[in-house]
Amino acid sequence: MGPEALIFAVDVFITTCCMYIASKLSFVSVEFKALLIIAVIVSLVSLVPVVGWAAGLILFVYLLSKAASASFGDCIWVVLFTKLISAGAIMLIGSMFA
Repeated sequence: MGPEALIFAVDVFITTCCMYIASKLSFVSVEFKALLIIAVIVSLVSLVPVVGWAAGLILFVYLLSKAASASFGDCIWVVLFTKLISAGAIMLIGSMFA
């Protein structure tokens, strides 16, 4: 397994854990397995050049709202929290190995 695949797997795991924590802190209740599937799908869509990040964010909110049967507002806050914490964690891990 190449380093890119390892980084991708770590990103998916960290994103899933952050989503799980954010969902427990908010009114969105989703099981861990559904969050893992959402994280994998969104991460794969985000790999598309140029428009992948925007499509990934939209898909993230949509899938989370469908899986949790929650409002879009609650899901947007979960996604924002998740992205901020996971980006910080990835940068921290990257600085430890650089």
